[in-house]
Amino acid sequence: MKLAIAAVLFVMIFAPCAAQAVPDAASEQIIVYRLPDPERVYMYPGGFVVYEAKIPENTIVNNAFILPENIQPDSLVISRTGRRVYSYSTELVEALVVLRRGEHPVMVRILRVSIPELPAGVSLDVKYGIRNSGLTWTPVLDMEVEDGNYLGCALLADIRTERELSQTTRYILDRRPEIILASSQNTLLDDTGAVFNIGRPLIEANKRTLFTLEEGRTRYNVVYQWDANRDERLSAYLRAPSPFKTMVRQVRMYLNASGMNVGQSSGVTVSPDRPIVCYIGEQPNITAFKSVRTAEFPERENLPFTHYLEYRVTNQLERRVSVEISVPVSYGVRHRNLYHFTREPDERPGDRMLWKYDLGPGEEAVVEFNFDSETKDNPLYSQFNYNEGGR
Repeated sequence: MKLAIAAVLFVMIFAPCAAQAVPDAASEQIIVYRLPDPERVYMYPGGFVVYEAKIPENTIVNNAFILPENIQPDSLVISRTGRRVYSYSTELVEALVVLRRGEHPVMVRILRVSIPELPAGVSLDVKYGIRNSGLTWTPVLDMEVEDGNYLGCALLADIRTERELSQTTRYILDRRPEIILASSQNTLLDDTGAVFNIGRPLIEANKRTLFTLEEGRTRYNVVYQWDANRDERLSAYLRAPSPFKTMVRQVRMYLNASGMNVGQSSGVTVSPDRPIVCYIGEQPNITAFKSVRTAEFPERENLPFTHYLEYRVTNQLERRVSVEISVPVSYGVRHRNLYHFTREPDERPGDRMLWKYDLGPGEEAVVEFNFDSETKDNPLYSQFNYNEGGR
């Protein structure tokens, strides 16, 4: 009965080849088409995929053709001879589909697209998106520490496929279409993402596949940074100029040394104009001390309090180290704080002050400053209760 219904509906199946007759048990003739060979697959992070294909005129029956069931209807774009077609209707139906050459047709739920008054002998170009496709990719930065303070870097595409892919998706991957990876779904925003054409690789279900997108080599150094009002110890960061020409956002980053993973981060932006920064741990052999004192001056009507802050870092390693001390900028209710430094900050990034030091073994870095305020207590400088003598 299903075969008979399919015959009445002119069962349509994408294929560049001509239609063929397939007899059923009742010797009825059923028109069967194959799916067309897909041309391109655009893969975006998060499992969103855009397919690009041609619909040959011999696969269009009664001004209609078919697409997979799980497409996003609002993403469908139909073009004829370079001009977009806006007038069409869609409906979900069951159709007899030959997914692979030599296999028997199977009943598949598909989306039928009908175009009114479509001239005969006309082919169509289509683009359509699918969410939760079972295909996803993530940009990965894989770094290996080398001799001489060098870093070998590879920007990779980590492509993963689910075990249960739809039959139509499996068919498309079997045809080895051109695969284009896009790192951002919003192509209208300049410099928000990159596009990589990886050719026609074999992508199979339930597999993880890594592709090299770009490689490079760069020198690195280790910097010990103290976020003085949040942390008790200094943290070590590897820093290196980016060796890549491409900017990619939301990168997963791994740092390896002597076969061990010694650092990793997620959500990183890789760009030619910004350094690579990777957290690699705390350093207990570089010690930190901090204290705050508050003095009151009642004769000062507007800013009666002065806060005196001190930060010390001592290098107890047997080698020279680069140290950075980062302290937040405090704003009063009236925004009238006035700083007095024994040494001016080297940088003022955002709402922070940054001092940089190069310390030999046993050497000490000291940051001291004070500021006037209308308040006695300042939460920015009291998180660890380091008052009168410090800690």
